[in-house]
This record gives sequence, C-alpha cells and structure tokens, in this order.
Amino acid sequence: MPSTVQTVLLYPETFFEQRRDDLGGVRGAGLALGAAVALTAVVGLALRLFAAQFTATTEIDNPARPPDQFCEDDGVAGITPSGCDEPATQTVEVGSLIWDQAAEILPAVLVGLVVVWFGLAVALYVGAKIAGGSAGFGPTLEVTGWGLLPSVVGAAVGGAALVGFAARADFAATSPQVLLEQVRTLQTGLSGLTFLAIQVGTAAWQAYVWAGGLRVVHGISRYAAVAVAVVAATLPVTVA
Repeated sequence: MPSTVQTVLLYPETFFEQRRDDLGGVRGAGLALGAAVALTAVVGLALRLFAAQFTATTEIDNPARPPDQFCEDDGVAGITPSGCDEPATQTVEVGSLIWDQAAEILPAVLVGLVVVWFGLAVALYVGAKIAGGSAGFGPTLEVTGWGLLPSVVGAAVGGAALVGFAARADFAATSPQVLLEQVRTLQTGLSGLTFLAIQVGTAAWQAYVWAGGLRVVHGISRYAAVAVAVVAATLPVTVA
C-alpha cells in the first residue's frame, strides 16, 4: 500500500495507466471515506495540541449548579434541587474550552470531505466530458478519491506548522482581547505566508494527480486535463 500511495502521488499517469480498466465508484467512495477519517484525525490532533498552548484560566458558570431562581428563597414550592450548594462558577483552562469547541466541528469535517469529494467528482467529470472525455462517472469518482490524498498530507504539514508557530506565541494571558490578538498574528507575517504556501501547494498537488488521472482515464489532452484539474482544485479555496 505505501508504494501504491507513493506512485499515485508522484507518478499519477503511470499509476492510472496500470489500473485503467479497474477503476470504479465503490473504491472511490472507500478512498474518500478513508481520506476523510485520516484528515479528521490529523485536524483533531493539531487542534488538540494547539488548544494545549492556552494555559490561562477563566471563570465560567458551573453546570453542576442549577440556575439561581431555583436555589433562592428555599427553591421552588419549598423544594431546593440538589446542586444548589455548589459554587456558582468554576475555574477552567482556556485551552480546554477551545478544545471543546473545536471537537464539535470534527464530525462536520468528516462528513464535509465526503460531500466535497462527490462535488469535485461531478466537476471533474463534467469538465472532462466538455473536453471530449470518454470514461464514465464511476472511474472519475475513483480518480477524485485518489486526488484527496494530498489534502491529508497538506493538513498534516499545516497542523504541524500551526502547533509550531503557536508554541512560540504567548497564550498565557487571561484577557480574551489579548488572546484573540495573539491568534490573529498567526495569520500574518511568516506564519501567514507559510499557511498560504501549504494551501497553494496542496491544491497544486491535487491538480497534478487529477490531471494525470483524467488524461489517462478519459483520454483527453494533457492541456485539457490540467485545465480541468486546476479549476477543480481551486473550487474549495474559492468557495471557502
């Protein structure tokens, strides 16, 4: 399997030439799901390590304590619910709050990538057909699935860069305004350029894989395959 991945990422035309008659939508769906799981795991790990950089603490409402109206004046109808003796607030790390919020988006990342895979497959298929392509939608689904692998690599590199830059920043402040300003600095300067380069590089790599697949599978010219692949690779960036 590692040699297969290496071949499709580095020599996509050779890879698809060897499998021209053995491509289908079922394998494409499996690839998309596998890529979605891997990417979600990478993003989750990166966000967990990023959140760990926020060492400040803050006060939040204690979820173990009922609302004040149920605890004051002997409760409701003379009945005081349990938990009223708990403190009204509790101290938590900012990092844990950030991770709780980040963890909620991970299922959307998983499902979203599968949806994006299908949408990109439609775009690649339509583009190839306009260019005179001859293959069906099933093989295009698999070509699209293989082209998602660079996004996993890009997410890993981007996540490592995020954690690396965050480790150099000061996230120990307790002021939300100061913390927000620190986060915004990651989007500018060297870190911002690094994230942009990773995004562009990932899109170019995806286009390279898709172009090789479209040229071989659909039998269109290399120029047309590259044009269709580049448009498809820039679609997620444009929509975002």
